[in-house]
Amino acid sequence: MTRTHTTGLMMVVIALAGCDCEIFIDDPGPIGEPWTVSTMPKPRLETAAGALGTRLVIAGGFSANLAAGLPITTKVLTFDTLRDDLPDAERWASLPDLPVAWTHGNLAAVGGAVFLLGGLEGDAFAANGASFVLEPEATEWTPLDAMPEGEARGAAAVVVSQGHVFLLGGADGTMLFSSTLDFDIGTRTWSRLAVELPTPRSHAAAIRRFDGTFILAGGVGTNGVFGDTFALPQDATLWEIREPMPTPRGGCAYGAVFTNLICAGGESGAEALAVVEQYDANTNTWITLESMPEPRAGATGTVVSNQLFVPGGSSTLDFEPTDTLFVFSPTVR
Repeated sequence: MTRTHTTGLMMVVIALAGCDCEIFIDDPGPIGEPWTVSTMPKPRLETAAGALGTRLVIAGGFSANLAAGLPITTKVLTFDTLRDDLPDAERWASLPDLPVAWTHGNLAAVGGAVFLLGGLEGDAFAANGASFVLEPEATEWTPLDAMPEGEARGAAAVVVSQGHVFLLGGADGTMLFSSTLDFDIGTRTWSRLAVELPTPRSHAAAIRRFDGTFILAGGVGTNGVFGDTFALPQDATLWEIREPMPTPRGGCAYGAVFTNLICAGGESGAEALAVVEQYDANTNTWITLESMPEPRAGATGTVVSNQLFVPGGSSTLDFEPTDTLFVFSPTVR
């Protein structure tokens, strides 16, 4: 498999006993190591996912295929990402069931609490703006203020940053959003950012860098998938155009790994994808990493300890949930 890299140099200083010297290594940056595959207790498609400390948490989503009626589960599962010495089955545990049966939920875990901030209902994908929190050690979910009227959405790009959860874009049935909602975790209140997305979209990939800059890439629009990339520096009033994605797509499993945006799988509009690409905002470049073991669409990614976890999804666009958990572990060498 071909792997391409576009990086700069990084100096590595190694102190050796009895040696007053420096060793310089030409470092190609994060690269894709072989993916590992685990098994989930049940298949999932369009599940909500987040990082609860060192645990992956997944909630809701389709649990079976069209032939079975596309049932939507309320089950919430966690996966211990550290205990790779245990069999897969022993690494999974349960949290209290969701009070709603949704797909495309907007989920974030912060400070031991899990937030479900809207999602889509049924096979018509109607948006519901109700929001809930599962506090640490709680036995049931507590309702929160709903999204502002007319702003209910699922399938948003979810970004957790400095006491806030941002929902960029999203969908309600066939309607797409260009707005970004801001949920303040401390006050448990909603507001809306003044700057709109360049175009309405759902299923986009997004992160926020340490300097407050949002990075937005891809997504699904009214005429197909996007391959564009944008940056919104803190306090800016306009999104900046950046280098486009090599592979236009929507619905990739995404997250920030070593401060870079990783986008794995997704759909091209015609098929599910296995290709994995990384965007470096410092150099404004995309590189191609190790492909997924199989194509995956409808799988939300979550980063824990600089590993990208991809639970479930479908290898086609035919709503066939899978029970795989793909784990991507890039390294610096």
